[in-house]
Amino acid sequence: MDHSIKILHIEDVASDAELVDRILKKSDIKFEKIVVDNRQAFIRSLTAFDPDIILSDHSLPAFNSLEALKILKHEGINTPFILITSTVSEEFAVNVMKEGAIDYVLKDRLQRLPAAIVNALEKHQSYIDNQTYLNKIVASENLFTKAELIAEFGTWRIDIINHAIHWSTGTYLLLGYKHGEVEPTVKNFIKNIHPDDMKRVESLLKNVPNNIHSGEMDFRVVGADGSIRFIYSQFELEKNENGQSTNIIGFNQDITRSKLAQDEIQNNIEELKAASDRQSAILNALPPNIVLLNEAGKIVAMNESWRKLTLENNLGIPKYGLGYSYLAVAEKATGIDEALRKKLAKGIEEVTAGGSDEFFLEYSCFYKGEKAWFEVIVAPLVDKTKKGAVILHIDITARKKAEELQLQSEANLQTIFENTDIAYVLCNAENKIVSFNTKADELCIEQFKKKLKIGGNAFNYFPKNKTPNIKDAVQRVMRNEMVIYETSYDFNDTLKWYEVRWAGILNDQKKNSGFILAFKDITERKISDLERDRITADLVQRNKDLEQFTYIVSHNLRAPVANIIGLSNMLNSSEFDITEHQEVKSALSTSVNVLDQIIMDLNHILQVRRYVNEKSETVLFQSLVEDITLSLNNLIKSENVTVVFDFSIIESMFTVKSYMHSIFYNLILNSIKYKRPNVDPVISIVTRKKEDKLEILFDDNCKGIDAKNFKNLFGLYKRFDTSVEGKGMGLFMVKMQVESLGGKITVQSELGLGTTFKVEFPEN
Repeated sequence: MDHSIKILHIEDVASDAELVDRILKKSDIKFEKIVVDNRQAFIRSLTAFDPDIILSDHSLPAFNSLEALKILKHEGINTPFILITSTVSEEFAVNVMKEGAIDYVLKDRLQRLPAAIVNALEKHQSYIDNQTYLNKIVASENLFTKAELIAEFGTWRIDIINHAIHWSTGTYLLLGYKHGEVEPTVKNFIKNIHPDDMKRVESLLKNVPNNIHSGEMDFRVVGADGSIRFIYSQFELEKNENGQSTNIIGFNQDITRSKLAQDEIQNNIEELKAASDRQSAILNALPPNIVLLNEAGKIVAMNESWRKLTLENNLGIPKYGLGYSYLAVAEKATGIDEALRKKLAKGIEEVTAGGSDEFFLEYSCFYKGEKAWFEVIVAPLVDKTKKGAVILHIDITARKKAEELQLQSEANLQTIFENTDIAYVLCNAENKIVSFNTKADELCIEQFKKKLKIGGNAFNYFPKNKTPNIKDAVQRVMRNEMVIYETSYDFNDTLKWYEVRWAGILNDQKKNSGFILAFKDITERKISDLERDRITADLVQRNKDLEQFTYIVSHNLRAPVANIIGLSNMLNSSEFDITEHQEVKSALSTSVNVLDQIIMDLNHILQVRRYVNEKSETVLFQSLVEDITLSLNNLIKSENVTVVFDFSIIESMFTVKSYMHSIFYNLILNSIKYKRPNVDPVISIVTRKKEDKLEILFDDNCKGIDAKNFKNLFGLYKRFDTSVEGKGMGLFMVKMQVESLGGKITVQSELGLGTTFKVEFPEN
């Protein structure tokens, strides 16, 4: 502000008046000020000093702010008036504003005073300028209309005798119409009034001629866009010389801004009171002992916990230490020795003087016969001066004991962690390694030739072919699932098996914050399990073989042996006719040959069980098919056979080559033998992978097999098509060899549409 202002200050406390001076000087406001403390001096200064603005405390010994406002109103003085007080109630603040105060400032918020003064003077000057302008334009109707628009007011008149009504332009606009848009009638006057105010206004207008000489009312008007404006209306009744009522003259003014401003002030008052109540409630609800110190280190406020502390310690200080030095109170407390007290005093002094942002101190002592821990926190007041401090005295015994227990638990856990045969790796939610034990590091070096590193990505330590499975496991763990499975790794041609466990780590909010990965070497157990499974499978197969041999002995051997016995008896019979000698010899030779063939078949079957122990090797399917088609070259050419294959999915298998050769040979030969007449055989062989299975499909376009024969298709000596020479040994041997290798064979076929044999082996 460029020019000096004259301030009249009503105050009876010299220190408060000096504080106002300091605040104003800091804000660079140029001013001349006098201070009065009684009614007579105030009235005298209004004319002698002619102030630009008045500042007033609320209550003086024989004078107060409300009386000062009444004096201004009585004298017709419109000088801006600002109330300066310690505390105010909501009702008092509203009353002061109604009486004419332009603003109020709390003494503990004096930093706002310069801005309040500038704002008040600007408003006052604006009011003066507005009044001057209005006085100039009311000389003519046009200027008056402009005044109505600028000041947002309007006039109206009702001729009671002639029932004529007149509205000014401003009244039309205030009621929500354009000038001349509707006829000025009482009905149109109240048409846009808020429904809640309509009956009251209508009743008041009707009763004016009979009851009162003048009056006022306020109501709300609803605009076409739904907006609401507040209107204040003053009116008076005109009468002629005979005392007869002739006109009602009214003045309307839009008070929306002032109404909203009043509402805002009221809301601010309520919010301030609520905030004060909340602050007190919060402080009293906090467990720490809290005190507020001024710049001199004296206690000026405290919470309920502090009050209880002073009583429990029998400090014997009046008013819980209010107004006393904090250090003096601390001297009477138990548990603080001289060295700690000096350190605390220095820290408080630095914070209260504004030289430090904070101070912390922890100490232990014996309190009520037990070791206890306390923490003292000193923080500066958050204001411009940063002088004074808030002190929190917190019992941290439970936390310290918990920390000691946690350290002990961590030490115990670390001991277990490092002395287990299970490899552990701890990762966060971003798959970064947080911790691991020595066993995990050793395993990683042995398996991947890498050392584990804190912060490294866990995925980088797994083979790429396992990445999809690893990511799936992590996703399941993040859904709070426990993932357990077994896996194997090849170490220098030695297969090792591990049990892998993934477990999620939940935080305090029960959300997944990472996972633990555990590897346990189960190679020895797995080898035992696999050996047990192999022995079990071998016993099951041997049992099947015994059943098969029993069947052969009881059925296939019985017929030729019975024939031989019968023919032998005939030769030894005394009644034997020599003329039948040649025929008997021929029959006997046939039976012996049949018996010999059955014995050879049995020997061949036994060889299958013997050869299964042959050394396994990598068998390339394409080479196998090429060798077989070469050996069957003449037959393939004579029958015009086409053999196609696709081994792009799986090219080879680690197995017994002789068995695999026999399986392929018999299935290819079987398709050629049972070809359809006049149709060139086409044989397709493909490999594919399905889940954890390796599948080999043999597909042909030959005669096909009736579904009713599927059940016995692979039985020994089972033949269903006698048009082709054979013994019923081929498919039996295929099934036996497939099962000896741990596989399974199935068939799908329709008569006249061809046949598909599917051979399945475990992937490993």
